[in-house]
Amino acid sequence: MEPRKLYQSLSFWTALVLAGLIAGLLLFSPKAFGGKVETCARYQGVTVGNYIVQTDYWNQDKCPGAQCLSVDDQTGSYTVTKGTFDCGYSVASYPSILYGSAFGSVSPNSDLPAQVSSLKCVNSSWSFQPTNTGAWDAAYDIWFCPDNTCGPSGFKGGLELMIWIDYRNTNGWKNDLGPVTIDGMDWEVWQFMDEAGDHHQYVAYLPNPPMTSVENLDLKPFFDDSQARGYLKPSWYLYAVEVGNEMKKDGVPFTSKSFSVSVNKDCGAKPIFTALPTFTPTATPDTSPLVIPPPP
Repeated sequence: MEPRKLYQSLSFWTALVLAGLIAGLLLFSPKAFGGKVETCARYQGVTVGNYIVQTDYWNQDKCPGAQCLSVDDQTGSYTVTKGTFDCGYSVASYPSILYGSAFGSVSPNSDLPAQVSSLKCVNSSWSFQPTNTGAWDAAYDIWFCPDNTCGPSGFKGGLELMIWIDYRNTNGWKNDLGPVTIDGMDWEVWQFMDEAGDHHQYVAYLPNPPMTSVENLDLKPFFDDSQARGYLKPSWYLYAVEVGNEMKKDGVPFTSKSFSVSVNKDCGAKPIFTALPTFTPTATPDTSPLVIPPPP
């Protein structure tokens, strides 16, 4: 083979090999298999499918400190890796996942807003891994707008409905309305009117016992209960379903493993609750010497 043709042939095969190497690098890049977004920003959103993972360190001015998250930008799972605040009885932050529209953030291609009267079921599943330290509550935060005009300024005259799933060293606020059974589980209901903010109603359902995951949880019976109590109207609009951790002190690490919401789909599915694991202490063996009394 002539030197020039040999050089051209080698150049062709070299380019082909390089192209293959580049394709391989792209194929096996971290992004392709689920990259990690590491952030300590006060407000940052990572869009994953129809959801937005939010840092939401909303009360940093009153509860100074640092908060960091590691977010899987392919699956939407996230871990709170750092939280140095100590906010007493107040909530410092709500690292969370948003489905719908709340305070100016809008997740893509969701089925919300939806008028309450049009809802047949709102099924949701959520799995997370908490820690036993600190003060916090892992909870749904669900927002309703009276007239379908709510935006970045909030939900004036509307309703914030929370469903706690697990919590440590904290309790409900402010008026204890007693127990209710929903979706086959017992819940303690708490309520107050937010007079200082945008004058919305607040209702929270605390589980008995707490859990670490829910599957096929129908949220609509909670809406029906709040409507029967006069806190929600059928003409209002469901705007957002969020899940996350209302963090007051420590509670790190906290991992949200998976989350999903569906509106008017798979109605009638049976909910599955995963209770907290029970701790059985191991008996300490008695190593003291056996004493045999002398014969009489």
